[in-house]
Amino acid sequence: MKNHGRPLATAAAAAAALFLLTTLAVSAASKQTLQGEYRWSGESGSLEAVFAPDGDGRWNVDFHFKFQGAPHVYSGTASGSLDDGDLEGTVRTENRRRTFNFRGAFEDGVFRGAHSEVQGGRESRTGTLTLRR
Repeated sequence: MKNHGRPLATAAAAAAALFLLTTLAVSAASKQTLQGEYRWSGESGSLEAVFAPDGDGRWNVDFHFKFQGAPHVYSGTASGSLDDGDLEGTVRTENRRRTFNFRGAFEDGVFRGAHSEVQGGRESRTGTLTLRR
């Protein structure tokens, strides 16, 4: 009787591991990385945006860039299309002290938009961004 439960436990563990690996593979494959550039306060630079799906037309997003020589990752959420149409979102700085909104649209695989800093409930335009598929 000692061995009767063991094959079932081994099969359950294998099934759980397979489920986890499949989920991770699908999640990694679902992420979309776009390249582009930003303009901000007279400065410009390269921009990488990593979009991970979070429901129908919703995304978690990380913007990777250098500003004044220092690397940054601003993270947040977005809603809209990564193909054609409107896309907008909100991201925060690494220390979460500053918030930025972005809005624009994809057309023919290119996103063109503007970003603004939010302070005291008001938006102040800070620049533009472009992303390509």
